[in-house]
Amino acid sequence: AARHISARSFSVATATKKDILQDMYLREIRNYKPDAKAAQADVTTKEFAAPKVPAPPQNDINLESDMKTYEQTGTLGQ
Repeated sequence: AARHISARSFSVATATKKDILQDMYLREIRNYKPDAKAAQADVTTKEFAAPKVPAPPQNDINLESDMKTYEQTGTLGQ
């Protein structure tokens, strides 16, 4: 009893089909010429200037009067 064995075949046309978008993209990359002025603009740098030191916060704390108030009443007067 001879058996018939079928083999699955793949379509060659779909495997070799080129991607149109990929071809366009690669062609544009190959043809790209960077602008010389833009390349030179990236090279220039600015002098470093350290930021200004911020002023310390101003507190209206009077330690002497707060200590006297605390000693007399047991709480700080705010």
